[in-house]
Amino acid sequence: MKSRKIANTLIASLLILFFCAAVLMSSGAFAQQPPEEEKTEEDQAQSEITGWRVKDFKPYVKAIQELEKLSKEYSENLLKMAIDEYSTGLDILEDMENEVNQIKEINSKKKNLFEQWYWQEIDRKNQEKRQIRRLKYEAKSKSVTYFTRAINHMDEIQSPEVRNDQKFSNFKKRLYQVYVSTQYDLHNLKPCIPILERYIAINEDTKNDVWAYKYLSSCYGYMEKVLTKYDQASEQVVLKNKQLKNRYLLKAAELQYGVESPQYKHLREIVQQDEKKSERMNDFK
Repeated sequence: MKSRKIANTLIASLLILFFCAAVLMSSGAFAQQPPEEEKTEEDQAQSEITGWRVKDFKPYVKAIQELEKLSKEYSENLLKMAIDEYSTGLDILEDMENEVNQIKEINSKKKNLFEQWYWQEIDRKNQEKRQIRRLKYEAKSKSVTYFTRAINHMDEIQSPEVRNDQKFSNFKKRLYQVYVSTQYDLHNLKPCIPILERYIAINEDTKNDVWAYKYLSSCYGYMEKVLTKYDQASEQVVLKNKQLKNRYLLKAAELQYGVESPQYKHLREIVQQDEKKSERMNDFK
């Protein structure tokens, strides 16, 4: 009996030890388990996926479309497109200028020994000039298309943050300058006027840019002449173009020479005579 009691006691002790070991092992396993990793943005996005398929959504209501255009991302994309168009136009002009310089250099080195008469030399030089004019016209006509696209992209930008950036204003100035000078060289003077007026309104620097007023006075002078020659407008419209021509002409002289300069005073006399001539013609009619 005594030996059986001892055996039962040993068995009970072994069971208790086995139970404690099991508990310790299970608690250690839980302690060593690595913490749960935080969800990544991709996991969160996947967990938030719904049934909406909005990738190709196009708002039907115009007000929603306008709100989307106010975003910075949308405006920055338009600005990038405008810069790309502008750069393409500039590349065309630069390639043209390099080609013209090469042609001039080649022509200057030619001996032209076959020419025996003076008229042959004149004819050759005229052909060379026509070739250069054709190259310039084709390049400028092509480049102004890209500049026009760039301006259209700029007009669509509505984000205040993008429009108020100094880089935006600086790029707009350069774009307007090259557009006007290129159109003017192509004798397309009428579309230069609204861009020049917008250019002057950009900031104080453009407001005091003498070249803007030189171009404006020439454009309004051209419009005055065309409207008068072809009788396409009323006397009031012709007179308005004349007055704007004279105003910007004086402004250009003021910025370049000063109001006390002899150049400005001489030009002011010419403008006053021009204005008086118009008044006399209107009184006669």
